[in-house]
Amino acid sequence: MKGKALCLPQTIGSTTGGLVLYAACAMERNPACMLFSKPIDSLAAAGSILVSVWLENVDMPVIDSLGDEFLDYVKDGMMITVKADGVVEVDG
Repeated sequence: MKGKALCLPQTIGSTTGGLVLYAACAMERNPACMLFSKPIDSLAAAGSILVSVWLENVDMPVIDSLGDEFLDYVKDGMMITVKADGVVEVDG
């Protein structure tokens, strides 16, 4: 998953989810970004926030509520860009 955009429907609240995300980032194995079609759960959101606070030089945007159409459209090999204002661009 290192350097790839993870495009998922949703997260499922798990007390270890945030820790696993943090560990992946600490080992420099983090995805480039995480994009969800539905709202992210609070535990996964907390993990991504802790990554941005505790780890230097880790830039991993997390955006949720992109809609089911987003997952229907995006395919392996497409170039995904997340702009500073949160806009997600997909080039196929």
